[in-house]
Amino acid sequence: MSVFETDRKAAWRCLSDASTLLGADAQDLGGNVPSVDKLQPGGLATWQARRTLAHIEANLASKMDIEDLAKVVALSRSHFSRAFKRSLGFSPMEYVVVRRVERAKAMISGTREPLAEVALACGFADQAHLNRRFRDIVGISPGRWRRSNAPVAKPAAPRTRVSSEFGRRAFG
Repeated sequence: MSVFETDRKAAWRCLSDASTLLGADAQDLGGNVPSVDKLQPGGLATWQARRTLAHIEANLASKMDIEDLAKVVALSRSHFSRAFKRSLGFSPMEYVVVRRVERAKAMISGTREPLAEVALACGFADQAHLNRRFRDIVGISPGRWRRSNAPVAKPAAPRTRVSSEFGRRAFG
């Protein structure tokens, strides 16, 4: 509990990892990604936040910058950046990186794609970029995270031998 009170990033990582292990969405548990329903006053209007977040989600795999995001809601770069951070608690580009890492976590746990392919599909320049950002946010490398979150295989049922008489009648 002391970590939750003193280290916000570590607390979010713990909640995010727990939600992943439980199969829940990080937003449902108040994880890394704030929702539009919990905007802080004095920032973006609700419609602006929704439009911006929808644009980010739709274009996570593409290169985007603050200028592109500001154009979505017809604001200047500087005003958009201040309003976004005030509303959501993250700078626009921090938010994009967090969303990319969340998408990478879903792909890593849900597919057997190589990490280099996951990196490109999530908008990272390469696997090294994914590794750095993933480690910053999650606390461990994507490879280690994949191994620790791999589905546990059920032990195979013991094979029973078919009696030789049955085998000769059925197959012989």
